[in-house]
This record gives sequence, C-alpha cells and structure tokens, in this order.
Amino acid sequence: MWTSTNKKFWLFLGIIFSIGLISGLIYIYLIPSANQEIIKTSINNFFQNLDNLRINNIGTHVLIIPFLIISAFLVIGIPLGIFYLFYNGFLVGFTISNFTICLGLKGFIYSLVYVLITKLVYLFFLNILITSLIKIGFNVGKIIVRKKDSSKDIIIFLFKRVIICFLVILLNDIFLLFLGDNLINIFKFLVI
Repeated sequence: MWTSTNKKFWLFLGIIFSIGLISGLIYIYLIPSANQEIIKTSINNFFQNLDNLRINNIGTHVLIIPFLIISAFLVIGIPLGIFYLFYNGFLVGFTISNFTICLGLKGFIYSLVYVLITKLVYLFFLNILITSLIKIGFNVGKIIVRKKDSSKDIIIFLFKRVIICFLVILLNDIFLLFLGDNLINIFKFLVI
C-alpha cells in the first residue's frame, strides 16, 4: 500500500540522494586548484581512452551489497544504507561536474548520457534495495525490542525483494561489462 508513511520515507531517501548529488556537484570547487588539475588530466585521459573502456562494477557490488544485507539484519544497516545512497548521489554529481568542467556543455550532455547508461538501472534497484534493507532493520529492531512475531513475515517478504534487486543489479552489471562500452562509444562524438 502506498501510504503517507511510504511517501515520507521515499521523500527522505530522495532528499538524501539529492544532498549527495549536490555535494558531488560542488565538491570540485572546494578542492585545491592543484588537485583540480589532476582530476582534469584524469578525465581528459578517460576521454582519450574511450575505445578501451570497460565498465566493471561486479566486484564492488558483490562485496558491498551483501555486506549491506547482513548489516540490515544487525540493525546497523539503517545508517549504512542511508550513507551508501548519499555516496552514490555524490558519485553521480561528481561525475557530472567533472565532465562539465573539462568539456563545458558537451561534457554536461555526455555526463548525462554516461550516467543514464551506467547508473540508471542500478540506482533504481538500489533505491528499492536500500528501502527494503532499512525496513528490514526497523522490523528486526521491533522483534528485538517488542518480541513481535508478526514482523517475521514482513522481513521474509522484504528479504525476497532484496535478493531480486541484488540479482537484477548483477545482471545489469554483466550487461554493462559486455555491452556498456559499445553504448557509451555511440555518444563519443560529443567529446571528440
């Protein structure tokens, strides 16, 4: 059911992601100019090596997501999940700002295409996963504090949702590993 509590919860997570996104966008302006030049050089090298691009997030996701799942059952997953959502927003903002600083409007357009191809499916299912993990953490807390058995059915349902999201994220990572570079190279004309 879509209740006002769910709306507030999704609004809260949207705000956390947006704060991360804005932080990532302005971070480049807060670091020393020498470090900005290093980042610009790195981004320019990235653009020059687009033909050799490999998008491989499988290892990272196989390590982090199961850790988040386990931590949700230990209740500490609630702040970790929220932080991980903030972190992903920060990375998206940081990518957009760096591409824009290096190439201006073309870089901005390319960064949007890059983020859509590499992050859209992942972020959608990550939001569902983190939402479910936070709810698992709260329900485990209820079981510990109030000894409520009714929360066990909810936890099992949410755990199934988490596993499905995790599998979809892995399938997306496999797709990006083998075909993501081809999709991104279609838009290479924006940065040449």
